[in-house]
Amino acid sequence: MTSAAVLRWLCMPRKFKRQLSAIAKKINKLPKEITISAAVFAVFGLTYVYLYCFDTPVAFSYSGATCVRHVSILPAVNAASGSFRYDVRPANQWKVGGVPVIALAVCFIPKDPPVQGRESVAWSPWGAWVMRKTFTLTTPAPATANVGVFANPVPLSKPLVISLSVPDKVFSYSLRVDGKQALCQSKKADLYCEVQGLKLGQGKTYQAELVRYFNGKQAAVVVRTDITTLASTHVVDGSVKVDETIYTKPKVLSLAFDKPLVKAQVALVRREGDKQTVIPVTSVLKEKSMEVTISEDLPRSADYMLTVDGLEAQDGSTLDEPYQLPFKTSGGPRVTSVNVGRTGIATGATVVVSFDQPLSDGQDISRFISLAGGVSLVSKRGNQLLFSLGGVPKCGDFTIKTTNDIASNYEVAGDSAWSFTGRMVCHTVGVIGYSSRGRPIYAYYFGSGTRAVLFTGAIHGSEIGTRLLMDRWIQELEAGARNIPADKMIVVVPQVNPDGVAAGTRVNARNVDLNRNFATSDWQKDVLDVNNNPFPGGGGEAPMSEPETRAIGGLAQRLGPVVVLSYHSIGGVVLGNLAGNSGAYAAAYSQLSGYQNATGNSSGTFDYAVSGTADDWYAAQGIASLVIELSSHTSSQFDRNRTAMWYMVGL
Repeated sequence: MTSAAVLRWLCMPRKFKRQLSAIAKKINKLPKEITISAAVFAVFGLTYVYLYCFDTPVAFSYSGATCVRHVSILPAVNAASGSFRYDVRPANQWKVGGVPVIALAVCFIPKDPPVQGRESVAWSPWGAWVMRKTFTLTTPAPATANVGVFANPVPLSKPLVISLSVPDKVFSYSLRVDGKQALCQSKKADLYCEVQGLKLGQGKTYQAELVRYFNGKQAAVVVRTDITTLASTHVVDGSVKVDETIYTKPKVLSLAFDKPLVKAQVALVRREGDKQTVIPVTSVLKEKSMEVTISEDLPRSADYMLTVDGLEAQDGSTLDEPYQLPFKTSGGPRVTSVNVGRTGIATGATVVVSFDQPLSDGQDISRFISLAGGVSLVSKRGNQLLFSLGGVPKCGDFTIKTTNDIASNYEVAGDSAWSFTGRMVCHTVGVIGYSSRGRPIYAYYFGSGTRAVLFTGAIHGSEIGTRLLMDRWIQELEAGARNIPADKMIVVVPQVNPDGVAAGTRVNARNVDLNRNFATSDWQKDVLDVNNNPFPGGGGEAPMSEPETRAIGGLAQRLGPVVVLSYHSIGGVVLGNLAGNSGAYAAAYSQLSGYQNATGNSSGTFDYAVSGTADDWYAAQGIASLVIELSSHTSSQFDRNRTAMWYMVGL
């Protein structure tokens, strides 16, 4: 019988007791020396049987090393027989001279991802039959993950904690979201997945996968589901608004948030170009608010940036990005506006000078103000100074100056230096008559000389460009009143036909074309309109029957002007009425404005018959006049006419 057969026979359980009994009887008959040797052999045999003849069950553990007690002689030479998913390795080894001689345990390390099931392995020196031990390894299913955590919004400021059914040190895990991965650290039965590095947006939904790895290679997708990240935290209010200028001397800045806070970092810097100076501050969190205390008064007239970073709310949400609050500190009071223009200020007006902040009540304002020209300080009211112009004559100049010493109600000064020079209105306004419906017809008078130049517009109400031109001309004369020659009086009637302007019609309210109503030798009651259609009664019931006609005619007779300039549209021509020097005036106006000079050729200029016109009436009175036809009904064409109009002032 071979040794292998003997071993198999000895290790058969059903013969074990009978074998022992027979051996014992034989031993008793042997001499003592043989008995002792037999006893030693029996002990050895029993030990061998105990160590090697029985299968040892092993329960694989995911939470730690899978090891069992087993004595191995010269463990370094032991090897597993057959195909097996695990490496069998000796443990708790005793060494002599650095060489393992005995191992007291055997451990099982998976070579591939563990799979639920049972399998056996034989382990012996060099894989032989001698000292061969069989282990039966039972592997449970891998851990499962608690998917309930994915049902709640995921915070991005801290790791996502995913619970496993059992601790797992065999596999590694990662959370894969939107093509990016966050490694998960295993602590007991929990996975801590570092979602911060995924750079996910807050308040958004993503598809996520919990992936299991073995030796760096993907083994399985444990969970595949949608996750929603927590909505971010926001600043909803604050004691200082973005880009606000602070006029106070703040000691505390407060911010309000939409969620209770856990932590935050705050920094305040002064910005001077590329240079930044840190301002010492301390901060305190109070539920949904933060108070930032400033240790010293902030320098004035400076730019600052308050930054909140590293914030975490109680629910784990954060800011979408660091919150930045730029603001400024004011200097002293600065003038922001004055209620009057530089020219044309009404007689007896009150000048209101407004500052950007309230002024201190504890100062004598008059010490910091100098006045000239008859203006006087009336009072201080909040952030305003009020001045009376009652002592300034017509067309007189006045000056208001302030120094840098005016202080705000927070006792900040240094920016109040300001100077203003204004001029009172240089013209007077009179009513020369009333329209058919009782609207006043105004005339504006500039200068006090005896030689008058009369400008008129909108004798036809639909020619609104002429009214706009007269308005611009009044502004021009007011601004340049000092340029009017001393011997001149400039009179402007913006709209001869106020009813027509109001209605947008060529005729007046009585359906009369005013430029056909003057008492000329060719006056007619029934006329033709501009389309050569019959216009019964268009010339009025009688010459000068209309109040508007009488008003402008009476003004011309009183003034006896050097020239009358009557503005119409839309021919783009200039026509002198052939009285006095009107021909020369028309030639000059044409050259300066670019309008065609049609003097003496009215029949070739207009393709409809005209009668009873103002300019023919002016000629009958010996008054030179020009008809200037603008080339637009609606545009003032002021820039085109400006130089020519000033030329007429200088005649």
